[in-house]
Amino acid sequence: MTMEKDIIHRLLLFALGDGLYGAQVSYIREIVPDQPKNPLPGAPDFIPGIINIRSDVVKIIDIRRIIPLGREQPKKKIIIFVPEDAHSTRFGMLVDEVYGIMEVPDQVVSHLDRSDAKIQNNFMLGFMKVSLDTFLHQIGRSYAAGDDDLVWIDFEDLIRTIVSGDQDGSIVFRLTALFNPQYLLSGEWKKNAGKIKV
Repeated sequence: MTMEKDIIHRLLLFALGDGLYGAQVSYIREIVPDQPKNPLPGAPDFIPGIINIRSDVVKIIDIRRIIPLGREQPKKKIIIFVPEDAHSTRFGMLVDEVYGIMEVPDQVVSHLDRSDAKIQNNFMLGFMKVSLDTFLHQIGRSYAAGDDDLVWIDFEDLIRTIVSGDQDGSIVFRLTALFNPQYLLSGEWKKNAGKIKV
């Protein structure tokens, strides 16, 4: 019987704006460099276009077109999600940097209470403290303790919500709560609530 303390989470670490995030690798197909996108007529503003990856059409999501974020890196990456099935639309998300996979022991994660509807709304599973610098300068994928805040994103919920295509402004609220919580206080996020139709 596996003890809970022995559980290891394999998280892909990436940066978007001023934040450091992690996502379960099982929901990620691959990472590719940012590249020119073909505009998609009728697409919402947060989808700047599509790219082709080995004959697959991938719609690109740019969170910065929904909410303001911190500094933007010149060499961005695209995280391609695993599609639900062979007939599902492929999606990718534009991020500032991808740092690699960290194997995080469960005991260092502060899990959020997913039964609380208010917490559940922001695509966040939990958070932890890491040292990104130590992680980047070591060999392997071991957890590196430190003072950097790492937010663990529920990519399954994020992908399902975006792909469903029938959401309203609530997804803008949820993305804002995740990537730029201070922006919620301004109320400006409400202006973008009607731009999210997929």
